[in-house]
Amino acid sequence: MTGMLETWVEKIRTNDPNQVAELYHPEDGLLLGTFSDIERPGHDLILKYFENLLKSQVDVEIVTQHKHETDSLVANSGLYNFIVDGKTVKARYTFVFIKTGDAWKILSHHSSVLPEGN
Repeated sequence: MTGMLETWVEKIRTNDPNQVAELYHPEDGLLLGTFSDIERPGHDLILKYFENLLKSQVDVEIVTQHKHETDSLVANSGLYNFIVDGKTVKARYTFVFIKTGDAWKILSHHSSVLPEGN
């Protein structure tokens, strides 16, 4: 399994919250979003997050990524930049992807603003 993070970035660039939310596991997916202070378990809360976020024009640039892959699980962590209406927000992320049947879904996604300093 390679390219799932890149697929997520492509879906963000569509500015379509439905396409992004479909990448998450429908029952067990969890989003701890960069721009939210609540946990978002399940499809409906994840969709609501992206409906709100994608009211703005959003792009994502992957800065670094560190992967660990098995046959059924992938962890990918690193740094990325969100560009929201032209303003860059530096953030860190961790995605956990799980294989469900023939498809890969996001089981857990944590993202937070990168603190300043050392």
